[in-house]
Amino acid sequence: MQLSIIIVNYNVKYFLEQCLCSVESAIASLQAEVIVVDNHSTDGSITYLQERFPFVQFIANNENVGFGKANNQGLTIAKGDYVLFLNPDTIVPEDCFTKCISFFEKNNDCGALGIRMLDGSGNFLPESKRSFPTPMTAFFKLVGLAKLFPNSAVFNKYALGYLDENKNHEVDVLAGAFMMVRKEIIEATQGFDEVFFMYGEDVDLSYRIQQAGYKNYYFAESAIIHFKGESTKRGSLNYVKMFYQAMSIFVTKHYKSSTATVFSASIKIAIWIRAIIAIISGLATKWGLIIVDSIIIFSSLHLVEKTWVQYVRDGKHFDDKFLQIFIPGFTILFLLSAALSGIYDNLYKPSKALLASFSAIIILLAVYSLLPEQYRFSRGVILIGGFAAGLAITLVRWFLLQLNWIKETDEEKKFQQTVIIGSLDEFNQTMDLLQQADLQERVLGRIKINGDDDQAIGPITLIETLIKNYRIKEIIFCIGQLSYSEVLQQIQTLPKGVYFKFKGRISQSIISSDSKTTTGETLTAEGFYQIAQPYQKRMKRLLDVVFSLLIFISFPIHLLLLKKGYIVLSRAYCVLLGKQTWVGYIFSNQMLPTLKPSFLNHTYLPLAAREKMKSENLQKLDMIYARDYDWMQDFKTIVQQYKNLGS
Repeated sequence: MQLSIIIVNYNVKYFLEQCLCSVESAIASLQAEVIVVDNHSTDGSITYLQERFPFVQFIANNENVGFGKANNQGLTIAKGDYVLFLNPDTIVPEDCFTKCISFFEKNNDCGALGIRMLDGSGNFLPESKRSFPTPMTAFFKLVGLAKLFPNSAVFNKYALGYLDENKNHEVDVLAGAFMMVRKEIIEATQGFDEVFFMYGEDVDLSYRIQQAGYKNYYFAESAIIHFKGESTKRGSLNYVKMFYQAMSIFVTKHYKSSTATVFSASIKIAIWIRAIIAIISGLATKWGLIIVDSIIIFSSLHLVEKTWVQYVRDGKHFDDKFLQIFIPGFTILFLLSAALSGIYDNLYKPSKALLASFSAIIILLAVYSLLPEQYRFSRGVILIGGFAAGLAITLVRWFLLQLNWIKETDEEKKFQQTVIIGSLDEFNQTMDLLQQADLQERVLGRIKINGDDDQAIGPITLIETLIKNYRIKEIIFCIGQLSYSEVLQQIQTLPKGVYFKFKGRISQSIISSDSKTTTGETLTAEGFYQIAQPYQKRMKRLLDVVFSLLIFISFPIHLLLLKKGYIVLSRAYCVLLGKQTWVGYIFSNQMLPTLKPSFLNHTYLPLAAREKMKSENLQKLDMIYARDYDWMQDFKTIVQQYKNLGS
């Protein structure tokens, strides 16, 4: 056996699906085995993947034992002369493994080998080659000097930025996302140190390989895609804390006590600094925009009021209560409506700004109609001022986008020009997946690989011209006629600002990741679930909270109307704490987006009728509920099943 490939999976089944598609192509000319260790995933990974990849050995853990321990589990059954530890969120080209093994055979001093890694946009990932951490390298990385001077041997020594990424080099640290090791060496060093739960294992193993008298090499003659961030949001404070704690363990284990003390102190300072940066960053985005919106709303209403007084009321001013009550009240209503409509989840969303103003206008007009005559002023000011505020916020959002101060969100990409590169059959399969996500309208057409027909908008040989002429912003690569090697070449040479998605030959999913700090996007044959979208999740939670509060306020009524009305109070308490939800699935289904346990299910069928139905039919009802979810469904369910709340 030449090669054993060990992959640790945790809740990234679609990325792993694409990874295994590429691995299958890369081991075609080798004697190789693939071992997947699943760390108690809750997304149905093994069930989904086993039938698709029968050549893979799956190990299912009953708990998440951590990255290092799971890799060691795979190592105990590995039979290959070389062992590759590979992340599930990677794609490898067809000649990758053969080139790596050839390098080992030509370099007897090579104990372990890492590779040139690219993110989902084709950009080089600096962590492909690193030095061992020291207090100074960590400090320069923390304060941003490494990023400011990426090619400096002083400021960016940790990422070895001064070494040419396109040439092979002897380095200190290899990334655990792709680490190929000689079997006898990994056995001699006893695999990963299991004291590291996540992060730092690769640094520690790289160090021990060097201590054993072998060299670690960065290999630039091949490259892989590493989407990153699929198991942990890499921009999150939790990631920073885990990463620096791992570095602390490493330094304490291998360095002198004085160095370890200095390093540990710097790590603690680093965590606090990053926490402060995270808070400031949040204020500068979401809270900063809320403050800006408040100023815009207040100013818009005040301007409309002044104009109305001058041209409609002939200079007759409104009561002082207008400024004291109406304008602040409208501002608060507008911001609440904006938050509920998701404007602060998607920082550039014109329709949500207008929806927020419309909602605030309706609510304020309703309140206005209930006010005593002496407190009324003008419906015209409400209408014009509200729409003026919505329009002004929309224009400000657009201006901030042009300055690149806020980013365009995925929802806006729905209207961009998308093309699919592949054969006609691959194009049709991909369109079927996009149709399930209601994204088929974004597709401009197909770029052909060979001269197979005249239906395509053009050939891949003219791809840069097509991107320019058609203003293409997104490309979906279908691997089949197009090889993984060709795809990797394309994403490195195509213009910046074009987003890439990938679909393997036998896969039933499309994956992408445009940023190393955020989790990627998946489109799957299993469906696109509305219940997992931020707006619907927020509205579902809001409904739970509002109804629970209503239960508390009107508790005596429920005692009279329900057989066991007292039960409702304890249930409302559980929902209010977020432990349960009012409406949920019939079954606990790992293949669907996760919901809290529920008191009611979404069907109106009595228990006797449900018991007569086949389980697969009931599971299909759950799937439809998740796919087509709207929070009004839950409201209707609560109303219609009200009597069941006390049972």
